[in-house]
Amino acid sequence: MRLGFAGIIAVAILALELVGIYQIGQRIGLFWTLLWLIGGVVAGVMVIRRAGVGLMPELAESVRRGHEPFGVLWATGRRFVAGVLLMLPGAGSDVLALLLLLWPTRTRPLAARGAAAQTRRAGDDVIEGEFRRED
Repeated sequence: MRLGFAGIIAVAILALELVGIYQIGQRIGLFWTLLWLIGGVVAGVMVIRRAGVGLMPELAESVRRGHEPFGVLWATGRRFVAGVLLMLPGAGSDVLALLLLLWPTRTRPLAARGAAAQTRRAGDDVIEGEFRRED
């Protein structure tokens, strides 16, 4: 059986996570360790569910405000990955998941695309621009 470099890294990370769980279990006890592991799975499922349910409304609101939709997709993708990491057992994956969840999200307005770019605000029915009629 040939693992390859990525497989070796994955097995090494898994082994480190298992050693970490054992060490944490020795320090805080079996009950608290199991509670932490089960809580991580529940939290991961909740984060994934919230990321999936909130995607379309957040995307629509971003487009309505005139912001780039990529920011919303990036934030939702980070939440999904964080949820998966929370469901994996181990302190390292939980710390990485928390870093992904705490990463600040910024949305930028869409950049003007040339001189003829139009901007609209909510409730604004006037489109500014130049008009020239040629016969």
